[in-house]
Formats: sequence, structure tokens, C-alpha cells
Amino acid sequence: MDTLYAARVHGFAAPGLVNLTGLEGHEGLLSLLAVLGSSVSLVALVFAFITYSLFSDLRTISGTALINLLAALFMVQLLFVIGVGGVQDHDLCWSLALALHYMRLSVFCWLAAMTFDLYCCFRENVSLVAALPSPPALRQSFARLSLFAWGAPLLPTLAAGLLQMRPAAAGLSDPNCWFLDDVPAAATFAVPAAALLIADLAFLVRAAAVARAAVGLQLEQRVKAKMLRRRRLQLWLFFRLAAFLAVVSAVGVFGRLMHSQLLLAVFSVAAGLQGLVVALSVACSCRVLKLYTRPRRPPPAARPGALHKAPSAMHLLQCDASPV
Repeated sequence: MDTLYAARVHGFAAPGLVNLTGLEGHEGLLSLLAVLGSSVSLVALVFAFITYSLFSDLRTISGTALINLLAALFMVQLLFVIGVGGVQDHDLCWSLALALHYMRLSVFCWLAAMTFDLYCCFRENVSLVAALPSPPALRQSFARLSLFAWGAPLLPTLAAGLLQMRPAAAGLSDPNCWFLDDVPAAATFAVPAAALLIADLAFLVRAAAVARAAVGLQLEQRVKAKMLRRRRLQLWLFFRLAAFLAVVSAVGVFGRLMHSQLLLAVFSVAAGLQGLVVALSVACSCRVLKLYTRPRRPPPAARPGALHKAPSAMHLLQCDASPV
């Protein structure tokens, strides 16, 4: 039975999907779910991308890093839906798998960059004295994060391409153009992704310790409770994103290495919906929704000789590293 997507879009049957899932008679449904889930995820990612590009309050270092993460995840979803059912041209299928390899690692790198920035923000805001970085320092900081997040995946991807070209891996065995062969998938994706996730967890634990120390410096109970709640929301958001992306990737990698029909079937559905889950997590928070409802008023002109109101302790300790 031809799959709905492979027969209509790619123009040929994908009998490997029956062996891939082991769910004979339902391969068309799995392909359809993967395509529909990816389509909804692409729309949700575009909405989140527009949201963080529209409001200047969200264009902080972490907000801009999140835009790049959304862009990388958008490319993952796009390449994922293109690769459903396989591609007739072997070289094109190989290129799609390699591009997916790079973009998936970029998503993990951007997440690691954001958790590192969150930790730095919490650490710098322990002091009650406001020390805002200058715009050149902000640009340099974001340039370093960009160099890491877009440049670090190049080396594992190059290694994956070289391993894929070895004689034992002359034929790409993945019928969906989602993964390279077993050795490149394990050595150049699973290992770097696991290292990045461990770094994420380490930064989150350190950020939680620093946030606890910062909250302890507050004297007012109302300010302390508000600050503690916000820090918990920020840490929980990053932990949810890291855990969800880790589970989806782990299911795909283990299904690929173990040739598990059930795991790859679960992965095809979960990977199609991961963009939707991430977009809803970062764009449907209270802070973001308030930006849509607040009135658009020009800032009042400062009167000559007027005194500016001193910022409160909560403002001095407020961290802009999280979208929540």
C-alpha cells in the first residue's frame, strides 16, 4: 500500500515504511500524522518567531537567541516533512539527512547558549547595584553565542558526512531521509547532543543556586515571593524545553540504532509535533500575552530638571534572560 504522502508528493511508493513501523495498513496514517503535525508546527513556529521579532521588550540577548532557536527548529521541521517517505534521488536523500543532522545539533547548541545566558544573568543580578552592560558588550556577547551555536555543529556534521561516505555505509538505509547510518547517528549526533544536555542541566542547577541566593538578599516578603516565582518559571521553562527535545531525539536515535519499529513510529509523530510544543511553551506565557493587550502609548517627554524615579530592588534584580 502506497503511503499517502510518498505517493502523492514524492511520486513513488515507500515500502520501507511498512518494515519501519511494523504497522501494516497504518503506514499511510503515520505519514499523514507526521505531515500534518509538521505543518501545524511550522505555522506555530512562524507565529512565535513573529511575536519575538515584533516586540522590542523581547529582543534581549535571550530573546534573540530564542529567535535563532526557533529558526533552527523551523528548518528541522521543514526538512523533516520533506524527508517523509524518502526521496528518489539518493544524493538528495543523503543531503537531507546531513542537513537535518546539522540543524538538530544547532537546536541543542542554541538551547545550551540560552541556559548559559540565563545562568550569567542570574549571577550578575545577585548584586543590588545595577550594572547594565553597554550595547557593544551586548553585541559581543550575542556574537559569541551565535558563533558557538551555528559553528559548533559544523565539526560533528563534517565528521558525520565522512563516516557516511565510508564503504560500509555506501547505502543510506533510512527510508525517510531522517537519519544517517548507525555509526554517524551515534557518534556524531547522540554523543554531542548528550554532552550539550548535560551542560544544560549543569547551568540550570547553578542558576537555581544563584537565584536562591539572590532571593535571600531581599528584605520585603512581597518582592521575595514575586522574584522567587519568576525565577522558578524561568528555570522550569528551560528544563521543559531541554527534557522534551531530549526525549524526542532519544526516541529517534534509539529507534534508529535498535531498528525498533515501534520507537520509530512514535518518533515520526512526536518529531512532527515538537515545533508546536516549543512554540506554545515560549509564546503563550503571561508576559508575552500581556504585550499583545497593553495599549500603545508613546513614552512621556522628560521635563527639564525633573528627577527620575529610582529603580526598585525588584527592577535591579530583574533578569531579562527568559521569555516568561
